Amino acid sequence: SSCFLRGCRQPIMVDSIDQGMVAAVPELKSEADTLAWKREYHIRKREAEWKKKQDELLTQKQTAWEVQRLEKQNRLAAAREQARRKRMEERVQKKHQQVDREYRDKCREVQIDQRMEAWEKKSECSDLEQGRGCQRG
Repeated sequence: SSCFLRGCRQPIMVDSIDQGMVAAVPELKSEADTLAWKREYHIRKREAEWKKKQDELLTQKQTAWEVQRLEKQNRLAAAREQARRKRMEERVQKKHQQVDREYRDKCREVQIDQRMEAWEKKSECSDLEQGRGCQRG
């Protein structure tokens, strides 16, 4: 929409920023009043545009800060998860090593027992041979 002021040759274009400022157009008596009003109007319009731009910049900065904060939070969470997995893998590996060690110890004990039995039998036979009563079989 446009607004024609008395004594104005050109219309003044009204946009969303202008709505509050144009609402109360005073009754202008002279060309000096018209120029003063136009000057004030344009100053207020520039101030409103500057404020709107500053608000947009602040919103952009806040959004960027929030994105950075969330990215940092995600990196920290990923690092914690990786550390947790590593600890779990180390525990599993230690448990496997312990089970393997216990298995080898058990096998060693069985082997030792078998050797002891064989030695005892051999020793018995040796003692009996001296008495000539050992039968080999």
